[in-house]
Amino acid sequence: MATQQFQCELSWSASRAKEFERCRRENWFSRYASWGWWTERPRGEKHQIMVHKNLTSLPAFAGDCMHRAIERWFQLKREGTEMQANELYEEAVELFREGWRQSAGDGWQAKPNKSTHLFEHQYRIPIPKERTEAARNLLEKCSVYFLQAPEIEPVREAHPDSWRSLETMDSYLFLGTKIYAVPDFAYMDGEILHIWDWKTGKPREDDLFQLHTYALYACEKWSADPGSIVLHAAYLGEGKVQSIPVDLNRLSQVQDKMTASIREMMDVHYDPDADDLVMSNWPASPERQKCSWCRFRSLCADAAK
Repeated sequence: MATQQFQCELSWSASRAKEFERCRRENWFSRYASWGWWTERPRGEKHQIMVHKNLTSLPAFAGDCMHRAIERWFQLKREGTEMQANELYEEAVELFREGWRQSAGDGWQAKPNKSTHLFEHQYRIPIPKERTEAARNLLEKCSVYFLQAPEIEPVREAHPDSWRSLETMDSYLFLGTKIYAVPDFAYMDGEILHIWDWKTGKPREDDLFQLHTYALYACEKWSADPGSIVLHAAYLGEGKVQSIPVDLNRLSQVQDKMTASIREMMDVHYDPDADDLVMSNWPASPERQKCSWCRFRSLCADAAK
């Protein structure tokens, strides 16, 4: 049987676009420098870069635990069982404990691309008890708000037959490029499609941009009418929901921004297996303060020390 050949293809998502805009050097490390690490014998530079690529910060890890716990809530609801707020919280906490054990010990080393490995542990940054307690408090606050807030009641009451997406990564082609989308939750209420995104941090303008990219995905994959889509950013830790109907003008602006972003990426995209690296295409960000929390700061020759 012939061995499957992988090719480093250009793909786009809102998070990848943000990374590219933040620092092209970071994007190079993340998308190109570790390409082919799985073939490296013995393990070397590419494997090391892959390890750093998969680092996550404590706040991002806590948010991921909350997302997975909520996904589990939906799965149980589909089976006819519903977790209470304390049970949802315990589910998130157990995921947190499991990931912490992997990261603090050496459990992440067996499968670093599929395990939890905290940035703080990799760089030996002390994590005071106050930070872990804050993470636990956040998980509790998010659990209670998700299961008790009247703003989220339509989500909790939505019948599984109406569900369209649940933390499912999917893609479609735009400008010949694979566009990734992972709506946290989407369901139909009559003729209206509701797309939800769970947030454990504070509101940012980028959140609405990302939600609009999910609306474009819904139009492409489900033939949704843009005028019948409502977007919801649920800030679970803040205790509020921002809901906005899709506006055609704003949706067009988002698509224009996507187009510009994809074309910028196309200009420097290359196949590490076949093309020469032009390092001048991947400058480090001139905003040196960004280096402090970059996953690749110990590998980047231009990182602020």
